[in-house]
Amino acid sequence: MRRLNGLFEYKGWPVIGAVLLFLASVIVYHHTNLYTAQEAVAFGTLFLALITAITAYSSQQQTKYMREEVKFMRRPQLSIHHESLEDGGGWLVFENTGQVPIEATIRISLAPTSDTEASDLILDDNLSYDELPEEMKVYEGGAGDWRGTTEFLEPGQKQKYVIGMFGHEMASREDDYGLEDFHWVRFDGELTSTLSEDDTRDFQRLFQYSIDDSNVIFSSYSFEEARSRE
Repeated sequence: MRRLNGLFEYKGWPVIGAVLLFLASVIVYHHTNLYTAQEAVAFGTLFLALITAITAYSSQQQTKYMREEVKFMRRPQLSIHHESLEDGGGWLVFENTGQVPIEATIRISLAPTSDTEASDLILDDNLSYDELPEEMKVYEGGAGDWRGTTEFLEPGQKQKYVIGMFGHEMASREDDYGLEDFHWVRFDGELTSTLSEDDTRDFQRLFQYSIDDSNVIFSSYSFEEARSRE
C-alpha cells in the first residue's frame, strides 16, 4: 500500500497550493487594495471551485488505485516447491499462496540435462506444452498422468505428492537412469480464481531435479537462466 499512499500524497499538493495561493491573494488585497472586494470574492469563488475539482479528481484516483490494489491482491497464485523429510525424499507441494480459492490445471514434462536436443526444447518457453514432444510429457510412467491434473485449493491450502515420483518416471524411461542424474522438470498450466472465471492466468515454471546422497535437489530456475547454463 506504500505505492498508493505516495500517489495520494502527491495528489494532495495541488490542493495545498491552491489554498496557499488564495491566502496570498487575501493578504495582497488586505494590504494593497490592488483589486476590489467583488474581484476578491470572485477570485475566492474560483479557487473554491478549483479546490473542489481537485478534491473530486483525487477521490476518483484514490478509488481507481484502490480497486487496482484489491485486484492485484486477489489474483490467483500458486507456489510449487519441495518440502523435505528428515530421512530424505519429501514432497512435491502445490500451495495456494494467494487470497482467493483457485483452480489449478497442471501439466508436467521432463528431460535429462545431458540430452542437449531435449534440453533445448524443454527450455524454450516460447513453445507451449502441446508443442513439446510426447516423450517428454509425464503420463504413462511411474508418476501418473500429468497431462492436465486439476487441483482446487483454498487460500493457504497445500496438495502434496511424493517427489520421488520423478525418479520412478525417469527409471521407467531410461535403462541407465541414475539417482544422481540431473533432469529438467517443467510445469505448464493455468490458474483460475474460483471467484471470477474471467481471471485466468497461464504459468510456466522450471526446476532441476536430482538426488544427492538421499537428499533431493529441486532448484527453481528462470528459463533464461537455465538456457545460459547449457
